[in-house]
Amino acid sequence: MSVQRRFFPFVIASVLLTFASAQEIVVRPGDTLWDLARRHGTSIDALRTANSLVGSALQPGMKLSLPGDANAYPSSYTVKAGDTLYEIAVAFDLSVDTLIAYNDLEGTVIRPGQTLSLLTPDEELPPLVVTVAPGDTLWRLANDNDVTVAALAAANGILASAVLRPGHSLRVPGRYAGSVQDQGGSAAPIVTVAAGENLSVIARRHSTSVAALMAANELSGTNIRAGQRLRIVPGSELVRAAPALPPAPQAGVMLWPLHGELTSRFGYRRLRIGGSNMHYGLDIDGDIGDPVQAAVSGVVTFSGWEGGYGNLVVVENEGIEYYYAHAATLLVNVGAVVVAGETIATVGNTGRSTGSHLHFEIRVDGTPIDPLPILQTQAQR
Repeated sequence: MSVQRRFFPFVIASVLLTFASAQEIVVRPGDTLWDLARRHGTSIDALRTANSLVGSALQPGMKLSLPGDANAYPSSYTVKAGDTLYEIAVAFDLSVDTLIAYNDLEGTVIRPGQTLSLLTPDEELPPLVVTVAPGDTLWRLANDNDVTVAALAAANGILASAVLRPGHSLRVPGRYAGSVQDQGGSAAPIVTVAAGENLSVIARRHSTSVAALMAANELSGTNIRAGQRLRIVPGSELVRAAPALPPAPQAGVMLWPLHGELTSRFGYRRLRIGGSNMHYGLDIDGDIGDPVQAAVSGVVTFSGWEGGYGNLVVVENEGIEYYYAHAATLLVNVGAVVVAGETIATVGNTGRSTGSHLHFEIRVDGTPIDPLPILQTQAQR
């Protein structure tokens, strides 16, 4: 079946028509026809025809000519106001993972006027490698990682009917590895479609949209089947491109809550392993016991254990909430009035965390926003 690029009307109007020139490509170790077709905006059948190939076997170092229709694919796209990375991915038949990897993005936050590359970078990107767990099948791993069984089998030189052994590693074609330390909140679920359900029903149930479901699951249409597994991406994760603006005015000075290196930023993180990788705040590196100070004055509305956040303090100021998570110790109680700079907790490694640090969030009307541009423009160190 030929793979065709789908240009959706919500982004095609502002496509930057910078076209890729005709070229000869060299097969890299681990490449499959599926990888090359997706990377260069063409189809497996077109690659076979252009190079007189029989079958799908490739050898590293082999030179292949791209078919002529590959030259009609734009190499970049200029973000316009209101775009989301999900919509752009769907429009150009790419995944969010791919856009993040191709452009070395730290998250899904994009800005109007930003140029995104739609073609694979010159340097080789590290592939996603998954470890087979007891009970895993090729079908299950393919389904969980949004690839076909045939593509997964071909990428690993095994038969589609192969029985997998726990502990073995498999390379996932078209997906890329990344590193991550923690996810402050819990991951969005993967649901199984029940008989009679459609995308509208599922979107309403999970407070998202049909467009978000289609983008997150790379669906080319609205038809789904019973038993199909879908990733649920909340609408709040579809961050629309807009100039960085601070939240509503707040009383008093704002401070950085902790002095340290930023180890993870706001947005869709570069972890390519199932589920939602949305990170709702900033991770700031620190040692266990380092003081965490209130970024702004306010009233403590929560102080205690909260799931993946571990020990958490929430301070509210003029309707805006500030989250301080993964603490070792909590030094304030609910109802306490704190001032900017007051020590309210100490750095820890509690909850869903893989190292000592502070997870810091800002929520306006319950919706997480990127703290970094606000801190950069308003905060004093």
